Amino acid sequence: MSSSKETPAASVASALFSSDDTSLAEGFRDKVAALHSFFDRDKDGFLNHSELRGLQLLTSGEEMNVPTYLMACRSIGCDPQQGISLDGLRLVYAAEGSNVEDDYSKVFPAKGEAKASDKEEEEDDVLEVGEDGVDIST
Repeated sequence: MSSSKETPAASVASALFSSDDTSLAEGFRDKVAALHSFFDRDKDGFLNHSELRGLQLLTSGEEMNVPTYLMACRSIGCDPQQGISLDGLRLVYAAEGSNVEDDYSKVFPAKGEAKASDKEEEEDDVLEVGEDGVDIST
């Protein structure tokens, strides 16, 4: 048995996503990492309630309350006080019903996807999420 203190999410995720030889797995890992990094506003390596709430609001339009956040953290073996790690988010996206491709395209629209007139309107819109009003506009 290993003496390192690896979280359950990290040990399961490393087993699931350790294969470096498939581009599908790489694409999945890269997109989840980009989403995690984008919403990890305090850059501590974990998504706290406010940060995960921002991801959910932007990708599904649904609110995330604290009890749901606590349940999500516990279901993937992450400490709610610390937040959801990158490996934890990988587990979330590996679950049935999750679609990293859809969420990634909502957060990072393809270049040239928006029309010029849409782009002008978007510049005036500021997306704020969380109790602190974290600006997530790009």
